[in-house]
Amino acid sequence: MKAALHASEDQRLAALRSYGILDTPREREFDDVVKLVSEICNAPISVINLIDDGRQWFKAEVGLGVRETPIDSSLCAHAILQPGLFIVPDTTLDDRFCDNPLVIGDPRLRFYAGALLQTSDGLPLGTLCVLDFMPRQLDDTQKALLQVMAGQVMKTLELRRLIAVERAGRLAAELVVEENKVPAREGDHRVMNSLQLVQSVLSLQMRSADSADTRSHLESARNRVLAIASVHKELHLGGSLEDVEAGAFLRRICDSLKLNAPARIDAIHVTTDVLMMRSDLASTMGLIFAELVTNSFKYAYPEHGRGAVDVAFRRTAQGWTLTVSDAGQGLPPGFDPARSHGVGMRVVSALVRRLNATLSFTGAPPTTSFTVAFGRG
Repeated sequence: MKAALHASEDQRLAALRSYGILDTPREREFDDVVKLVSEICNAPISVINLIDDGRQWFKAEVGLGVRETPIDSSLCAHAILQPGLFIVPDTTLDDRFCDNPLVIGDPRLRFYAGALLQTSDGLPLGTLCVLDFMPRQLDDTQKALLQVMAGQVMKTLELRRLIAVERAGRLAAELVVEENKVPAREGDHRVMNSLQLVQSVLSLQMRSADSADTRSHLESARNRVLAIASVHKELHLGGSLEDVEAGAFLRRICDSLKLNAPARIDAIHVTTDVLMMRSDLASTMGLIFAELVTNSFKYAYPEHGRGAVDVAFRRTAQGWTLTVSDAGQGLPPGFDPARSHGVGMRVVSALVRRLNATLSFTGAPPTTSFTVAFGRG
């Protein structure tokens, strides 16, 4: 039985393509997910499966050896029509699959379990699934792992899209200036107006959100757009699209961030050296800086505590270092920025990799600090 189309198929396909993930090469970050899921679930096959128009495409797979198959025989095409975790203990006993060519012929699939890869708007893009050649079940730990790892895959896709949007916005502003000979400030105001519109929409959604968790996610998204807007304002409206003085640039971003700092943040102390920097490097560094500072705003001091955030930017013989620190409650045990569940730290890690820089941290009171070191060679 071929699966029906999703009730919002056009919107679903548009959402899928907005991530720019289809037909990309294999990547270790996704390969590691299917290897882990396959091992923990004791399943010979594990797949990150995206349901496209007329085909299912595999970003990562273990046990199949192909990157795509036709949609007509897809088990995952049925899974995206179901809420939550979709499990078929024995495909031969299910009317939807008992005559499926992958069930009655090679590779004779008998078991399926899939967790949705779903956008924040509830549109299913595909599944993270495991399959086996014999009827079976998953235990509670395996079910939880499948859902958690599906969530991690979506966080990775969302992070990549966020970075791509920021980069596209910057390139679009420069293209407007270059090709249409629009004065730089007019092009920059257009980008600023767009960012402010996005920020306003997120604020409206936050106020009407039904749950505290949803409001928290929307607030984080709004603050991230605000940080991008602050960086853009200080970089582009500062008068240069080529080189900037990095120390003064960071001070101006601090002034913008202070306006939205929680009341429990007493001050932002900034010490900087003078260093001229290419604007593309300054833009990326500014986004890292804004993420680290807003993370301190959010996590350093508990609800009834208060304190300051310290920022130090130093030039070195090889390049520069940027340190953001606070005297707050410290980091959780076992904290690892590369494996953090928070979108903010995943953004920081990705931007640090873009710079070919290094990120180090200390997480125990009395001082929590993050240091980014960049060397020209």
